[in-house]
Amino acid sequence: MMRIAAAVLAGYVAVGILVVLTDYIFAAVIPGFRAMTTLPLYYFLIATITDTLYSAAGGYLCAVIARAAVRKATLGLMIFGEIIGVVSTVLGWRIQPHWFALALLVLFPLAVYGSDPGCDREAPNQP
Repeated sequence: MMRIAAAVLAGYVAVGILVVLTDYIFAAVIPGFRAMTTLPLYYFLIATITDTLYSAAGGYLCAVIARAAVRKATLGLMIFGEIIGVVSTVLGWRIQPHWFALALLVLFPLAVYGSDPGCDREAPNQP
């Protein structure tokens, strides 16, 4: 049980760190990024892609740490991430495009599930 909790937490923290680092890169590369009242469309498009990739990486990390409990851990990461995502969507509803928040809510569990190394295995043949 502790391995599952550690895997979920590690996967989610990894995603969070990568997202924050990406915002730091945006701030360093785009003059006046932090002072912008409305972020440009390309930011949200790039962030959607990178956040999805980071979610897959976090899901993979979660699966690797969980070992035999990979299914429970990735499901836990999906549920935990969606709960945090819904709260974030509600809090940011007026400051970010709605499509962006909804896209992240849809793409996060898909990316985590797709990153599970065992998600493509077929069920064993049963007589």
